[in-house]
Amino acid sequence: MSSVNVPPRPSSSAQWSPPAVPPVLAAVGDGRQPPQSAGRGFRVVRALLSLGANQEHQLADIARAAGLQPSHASKLLKAAALERLVEHGTRRGAYRITREAAPLLPSPVGTLASTAATRCVVGDLQEETGLAVAWHEPRFRPGLGLYLTLVDLACPRPELRAAAAQQDDDLRATAAGRAALAYAPAEIAVSAEERALVLPPATLETIRAARIALRRCPGVCTLATPIMRGPHLIAVLSLTGADELFHEPLRAQEYAVLLRRAAARAAGPAPGRQPTPTPVQRIA
Repeated sequence: MSSVNVPPRPSSSAQWSPPAVPPVLAAVGDGRQPPQSAGRGFRVVRALLSLGANQEHQLADIARAAGLQPSHASKLLKAAALERLVEHGTRRGAYRITREAAPLLPSPVGTLASTAATRCVVGDLQEETGLAVAWHEPRFRPGLGLYLTLVDLACPRPELRAAAAQQDDDLRATAAGRAALAYAPAEIAVSAEERALVLPPATLETIRAARIALRRCPGVCTLATPIMRGPHLIAVLSLTGADELFHEPLRAQEYAVLLRRAAARAAGPAPGRQPTPTPVQRIA
């Protein structure tokens, strides 16, 4: 006859201890926060994106944007470089997003806080045309030259977002960049290597005559127009859609007219010029 050994039942006075929980499950179950270093690592990558994913940026600027000390940001950037998320730039102490990491990053959605007036212009034009509408502002900094910052983007089709963002290292390769170069002062229209960014004379004349810059890529077309305040270029507004939509001259002309009208609304009245009073104001 077989027998079963049953362990003795602990007395009521014996202290009971719960079974051990694996450390990972314990960390999740007790509400502990994930390691702060991981979060800070994401912050430096996010800072690079906010400063401009297609340019390189100095360590001090990245640290400031991430809210970290430069020494700490440097360690995190070196760790990200080992994972091929970022790489060293052409200048000492500069970093940029790698080409390998670019497909993993979200599509550009705006790098600055858009004002209510800008959102209104972009939203209204998007409703009028049904196309992707982007607002870009020119920036200049030694070592980076002239570049465009994407401020606002209204895009009905996610697959158009990258094209509508109009972000390229060479401004001459995009409609928004061409519109900016046609009106930007020559002293700031230079590349990161301080080389003059000059448009061909025929292209420059066409843009200034029509106040429209055009750029066709495979399957996509973009129109861009400058937003001027007096003689000063303050922004560039662009429309992007499927190339086939621009094949009809009348439709393309309609898009150009709507684009210029939106830019005029964004520019407001010329400096020193009072708006024309309405009939109601005259009566008053």
